[in-house]
Amino acid sequence: MIRGALEMATHTIVSGWLYSPVIDLRGKLVLAYLDGRLVGSGHVIIMRPDIQAAGLGDGQSGFYFPVSLNADDDPRCIAVRLEASDLSLFHPQAAIAVRSPDGNVRRIA
Repeated sequence: MIRGALEMATHTIVSGWLYSPVIDLRGKLVLAYLDGRLVGSGHVIIMRPDIQAAGLGDGQSGFYFPVSLNADDDPRCIAVRLEASDLSLFHPQAAIAVRSPDGNVRRIA
């Protein structure tokens, strides 16, 4: 089992944490996507005393890295994925959008 959160997503930065009691995620690559486009990447390398205090391992579970979005992109639509896994993290205030057959994107939440 892997637990985590995407805690911040802006036009320039994403940050959060990932933890697993059975897999060492320290140093693993995380990738940020927006509408299927890779917008940034970083590694699980930041010490998070709050995660350690919560009893989730040694706290070496944080990530913080730059992303590059266009001015009209909504950072709430960013998905952060652990490389080579099906795990995706979304912002707590994630915006949900759908693309119609004509290519237009319509926000539904």
